[in-house]
Amino acid sequence: MRKRTVLSIIFTFLITLISNKFWLVMTDGHTSFKFDIFVIIIVLSFLLFYKLTDYIADFKTVLGKSRIDIIFLTIFFIFLFIPMSHINKSDISEQENRYLTEFKPFIINGKINFEFGDNFENWFNDRFCFRQTFINIHNSILPEKMPENGILDDTTGFTYTNNLFKHDDINTIQTNLKSLYKFDSFCKKHNIKLYTLIVPSKADIHETKLAAKRISVKEQNKKHEDFIKYIKQVQAENKIKVIYPYEEMKKASKKNLMFFKTEHHWTDDGAFVGYKALMKEIKKDFPDIKILEKNDFNKFYDKNVRGDWYRNFDYGQDCKRLALTERLCKKYHTQEYVYYKHKQYDSLHQDESDIPFHKTKTYYYPLGANYRVIQLGTSQNENLTEFIPFTFKNTKRIRNNNVKQLPEQEVFKIMKYYEKEMLDYKPDIIVFCITTGNIKSLHNLFEKD
Repeated sequence: MRKRTVLSIIFTFLITLISNKFWLVMTDGHTSFKFDIFVIIIVLSFLLFYKLTDYIADFKTVLGKSRIDIIFLTIFFIFLFIPMSHINKSDISEQENRYLTEFKPFIINGKINFEFGDNFENWFNDRFCFRQTFINIHNSILPEKMPENGILDDTTGFTYTNNLFKHDDINTIQTNLKSLYKFDSFCKKHNIKLYTLIVPSKADIHETKLAAKRISVKEQNKKHEDFIKYIKQVQAENKIKVIYPYEEMKKASKKNLMFFKTEHHWTDDGAFVGYKALMKEIKKDFPDIKILEKNDFNKFYDKNVRGDWYRNFDYGQDCKRLALTERLCKKYHTQEYVYYKHKQYDSLHQDESDIPFHKTKTYYYPLGANYRVIQLGTSQNENLTEFIPFTFKNTKRIRNNNVKQLPEQEVFKIMKYYEKEMLDYKPDIIVFCITTGNIKSLHNLFEKD
């Protein structure tokens, strides 16, 4: 009995050490000791391992099992605790381009969290030890060219997630675009000019013959044709400003890559085409604005991808999203992309905020046109920040997706979260940059519940 107690104490000490995530809490850079949680872990661990050692002892004396069986059983139980031996404390996974699930306790503000089980499971699944190792092993086993959630076209090296091939029917488009008319009326009421820049899908600009393995190409092409006709109709009516640079990008794609091969974001070349189409429309209302040209920039080249908020260079988000092996990503990652850097880059002043419900960048460029601009919308905006902040004196980038603590269903409730911020900034111009796939969510723009 004494031997079992000693073993239990040793095991309890070990499990307490590896569970330090719970009883040692980092707050503002300082480590605080949670005595109540520490005691709970000590007691539960002791009871658990006392029972475990008791069971292993009975395994030998009562069941008559060999030492090999006991060793195997002991190793098995030890392996059960490996996932909790190191909990990932990061807020965000840059590889997956998303925030990791936050821990929600069983008691929140004195009330029982009845969803604690699901909350804990999601939190643990995002953060357990060796998670990325297991993902890499899983990826190496999967078929490399045609994963379930996308396509790798090995003739071009382009990757496509399945959603890039889909177009909504015209009734869905028309219904959701009505919110833009309401948004435009709101902006006019506050002396703001609204311009909506809709980024085409990568699959429409850089097509692949493998698309038929995922969709009915004829049906989707028809939906896209209906969308183009409708957008041209909206542009002709000129009641709202909508820019869809599909034709310009399709033409430019014959010489340059408009989208990264291993990511859904447009390249600097693609974003510059979109910028020119946008500024052509803005200049009709603000004729004194100077539209930047390519000779305003120095260019540099890199085989890695820079497409999202953090301006980091990597292999591209699709390598992880499509579960492609690192070996395969390297094989197709030979393309040198063109990157733009403004010749007066050092004159740009930038501040960044990335806190719950508030993900923004503010820019001040003393040589720009004397207007205040808000860049509102999703991640396709990020490569536009290489151009727009050098066009105007004051620019504010407000990101409305992949924002801390903002649930997916709340992403396009822009007036709920950002109305005051937009009005306080007093912009002359709002550039609302979205993709064709975001249109189906625009009905949420003015929802506040």
